[in-house]
Amino acid sequence: MKRAPVGASLEDRKNFRKAIHYNRFLLKKGEKVRAVLFSLFCLVGVQLAADERPRPVIVEYSAEQLAMAKKIKHFIVIYQENWSFDSLYGNFPGVNGLKNASPKSYQQVDRAGKIFTSLPPSIDTQTKKPYPQIPIKLPNAPFNLEPFISMKQMTGDLIHEFYQEQTQINNGMMNRFANISDAAGFVMSYYDISQTRIGKIAQSYTVCDNFFHSCYGGSMCSVLWLFTARMPLWPNAPKSLIAKVGPDGIVIKDGLASTDGYAINDAEPFYPPYRPGTKEQDRVPPQTYKTIGDLLSENEVSWGWYAQGWDEALTGKDDPCFAYHHQAPSYFTQFAPGTKARKEHLFDLNQFYKHLDEGTLPAVCFIRSLYPLSEHPGHSALLPGLEWSADIIEKIQKSSAWKDCAIILTYDENGGRWDHVTPPVVDEFGPGTRIPAAIISPFAKKNFVDHTCYETVSILKFIEQRWGLKSLSTRDAQANNLLNAFEFGN
Repeated sequence: MKRAPVGASLEDRKNFRKAIHYNRFLLKKGEKVRAVLFSLFCLVGVQLAADERPRPVIVEYSAEQLAMAKKIKHFIVIYQENWSFDSLYGNFPGVNGLKNASPKSYQQVDRAGKIFTSLPPSIDTQTKKPYPQIPIKLPNAPFNLEPFISMKQMTGDLIHEFYQEQTQINNGMMNRFANISDAAGFVMSYYDISQTRIGKIAQSYTVCDNFFHSCYGGSMCSVLWLFTARMPLWPNAPKSLIAKVGPDGIVIKDGLASTDGYAINDAEPFYPPYRPGTKEQDRVPPQTYKTIGDLLSENEVSWGWYAQGWDEALTGKDDPCFAYHHQAPSYFTQFAPGTKARKEHLFDLNQFYKHLDEGTLPAVCFIRSLYPLSEHPGHSALLPGLEWSADIIEKIQKSSAWKDCAIILTYDENGGRWDHVTPPVVDEFGPGTRIPAAIISPFAKKNFVDHTCYETVSILKFIEQRWGLKSLSTRDAQANNLLNAFEFGN
């Protein structure tokens, strides 16, 4: 990129050009570059031009630096639901947060591109009417939801789907979230969680403020990218389930699959447990490609997928609190019912606590909560999920595993909520909007904000390089390792 961000001051433009030349010099010298170019764009706090969405610059580490990560014996992923970075972490000290958002990045526009004079009313998607607690005409800007609806209360959900998110991002201008959402102005709401237990825990270690979910859209694709670094295939989806999109990118008819053979929105897995009553043709066909679980097993590295409510779901009872489409292994032939891999690696969350107490925790753990604790709007109030995350982290900290453990707490996707930072461009699938992420570990940098550009598959990159595994796809191969969040000493 040769031009400075649109709207930058003369001084910003000079600094921008200096930074580019300096980064190029360092790259030619083969030195480690911690402050990648994308971080500069974010920290300037101005809006990029519509045709200038950046590509992430990869931070390279030496073999000696990568080897330091072997001090970590347990890597735990806590994967919560549906919040953007600004909507939860936007008031954390030192982050590129709400105070850095410029009017160009937060003023929402209508379909014609005209700036709204005030935010559209905040729509409760459960009643299809404006929230009576929220003023009808709020300024066209982010607003704190706490004075109107406490984080102890549940709100409606917001649309968060594959094509809609791309339109909301609007080539990086981040200004069509309210126009496209079924919740309208509600997309601009946020909570300040900096003084909650989990907020204080996150800030005590490393907060990653340039972390994006890898795939546009909802939870199914996001959790599969966490597990596989690629899109699920659905080559012969029923025509009734295929989405139709106009030349302007606006969805004409929404659906679960794309015209080019991918599953793009939340659909049930082929193998049980899935939502009872879901017809076979409406479930994603069995996937057969490799997952991070396969790579770990091939290299004799222990791992476990821990889902709260898993044992109950296996009984076939319909539990509205259990999100069947959040369980990535259920989509794969190698983890089908009756397989050895399912028995050895798929557990109820109760087993996580048992393994933790017994000192038999696997090297790599993935943790999913039930809806009431997932923080997912429409299924959960925010605060119970925040408290649950704090509880599980504090339990790990009191265990024998803590001394050589690293935890990443992050979210599957933005849940349809606005964020001011332009996502980078990697391919046609993403990344999507910025999401909260924090790394908690005895080895994590303390009271640190990591501006490195990460995405969901950076989690896989860390696992792969820590345990000497191959990459699953070009996306995880090219993603940044999480290593800059750690300080291992000598």
